Amino acid sequence: MSDPLDSLKNKWQEAKSSTKESRPDTKELIQLARNKMKSAVNMHIGNIAVLALTFVGISSFFKYVAQFQNTLSHLGILLMLGGLALRIIIELYSMNRSKRIDFSESAATTQEASLKFYQYRKRIHGPVTITILIAYTVGFYLLTPEFSDYFTTTQVILLDVSYLLAAAIFIYSIRTAIKKEMKLLDELNELNNQFE
Repeated sequence: MSDPLDSLKNKWQEAKSSTKESRPDTKELIQLARNKMKSAVNMHIGNIAVLALTFVGISSFFKYVAQFQNTLSHLGILLMLGGLALRIIIELYSMNRSKRIDFSESAATTQEASLKFYQYRKRIHGPVTITILIAYTVGFYLLTPEFSDYFTTTQVILLDVSYLLAAAIFIYSIRTAIKKEMKLLDELNELNNQFE
């Protein structure tokens, strides 16, 4: 029983020592960090594209298809479009902020900037995203009374129920994207730790 365990320990020690010997040099680490940040920037660009298309689609619907008159509906539209616009602005700011991290500076400076960016994105993915999703959902349901002017009661009920299904799918895709980005930023922080 101890032989397989000892063998496993020996292999682990060999892997650790070979990892130390084959540790990449500073230039390689900087390039790896830049590649990770470039992937994060590409995620921001993808988020901006999806959010902008959604914003244009919803705006077009409200302008050309259903021209709501009720004050409650206007508040709903404001919550929906405002939440999307705010998230687009956040993604643009995040993209700009991530591009300002200079990996050729000292390890401490780079690590501090990366850590601040990581903490910022955690706040965005936590309370900010949740607040925006809640505002968007409340906005959608504020439109329900006036939807009945354009659709039958059955269609309004189907619309309200289908929103829940769409929201569940949307939340799942957001969570998947957040996990992917946080994993990427974790890897970036690990790379920055290797600079020391």
